[in-house]
Amino acid sequence: MDYSRAARHGRNDSPWVRTHPVVHFRVGLNKVNRRDFLRFATAGTTVGLLTPSQLSLAADQLPNPVGYAVISWPDQDLPTALQAISSLGFQGVQLLDWVTNTYQGVRTAEFARQLAELKLQPVLLSAHRISLTDEHHEDEVARLHADAAFLQKLGGRCLQISDNGEPKRAYPRDVILSFGERLNRLGKLAGDYGLQLGYHPHTGTIGQTREGLGQIMEATDPARVKLIADVGHLLLGGSDPAEVIRTYHERLVAMHFKDVRRDTLELARREGKSYPSKFLFCEIGKGEVNFTGIVDAIREVRYEGWIIIELDAYEHRPGGPQTSAEMNRDAMRRLGFRI
Repeated sequence: MDYSRAARHGRNDSPWVRTHPVVHFRVGLNKVNRRDFLRFATAGTTVGLLTPSQLSLAADQLPNPVGYAVISWPDQDLPTALQAISSLGFQGVQLLDWVTNTYQGVRTAEFARQLAELKLQPVLLSAHRISLTDEHHEDEVARLHADAAFLQKLGGRCLQISDNGEPKRAYPRDVILSFGERLNRLGKLAGDYGLQLGYHPHTGTIGQTREGLGQIMEATDPARVKLIADVGHLLLGGSDPAEVIRTYHERLVAMHFKDVRRDTLELARREGKSYPSKFLFCEIGKGEVNFTGIVDAIREVRYEGWIIIELDAYEHRPGGPQTSAEMNRDAMRRLGFRI
């Protein structure tokens, strides 16, 4: 019998559980997986001699897989970006829609092999913004078909979309409902490819405001349109990321982590501009996002899905994007994520 597995599922009738009651309690309470339990167990002299610090570390770690977005690097540096993301221990990657045009067709298999060799899952692909009106609907459908076919061949998971609306404009209800129905149809399209469609509340869109995000969520089918909660954009737009996570946790398909610069946030609140400065974001822990509260919300709702670090519109450090990626990796480890 796999006694450690029995303990994780609350069984207390095994010899292992009877002889290691303290370890059983911690493992059962915090759902530590077998790989991590054994990693911490083997650090002691015997399974029953885990130190308090080892037990605490095992219990506090979060199960979410963590990836990184290639948007932090210039487009022409994609091979460098993928190599850096892999070498730093991230498990997945978010791609941009230009990658579809570059690697579709005969080059798709080659690109898939590169990702497999680097042990990177193609989690998300950033598709285009969807128009509020249907004047470009046929083009949007064609582009989404191409992105979906490409991501499917890579073994990906989700297409990311946003809208081209204005955050401070009051749109008639029928416009929002019509837009929601079009998103539902695009969600079905993604589903036909075995993918999900994730709405990204982005600065400069309807979803920038909490009210606007609520309108989009209400107008769409939860089964077809999921949510990619970006904690940076949410805070910059005036929302509380932790509240959004708690409210829409059943629709979360992925999350974006990045921090918001203090000077940018102050400008946004004072001047009310969507893009108050050239540099909006910064590395995790260097800005104003309350990541402790966000992690608390993640634990509370038991969200175990992907978290992608997406650092865009930021000021490059002397060491370039890899330096920022290293800083973000270390910050995620301090927050309790396994990388």
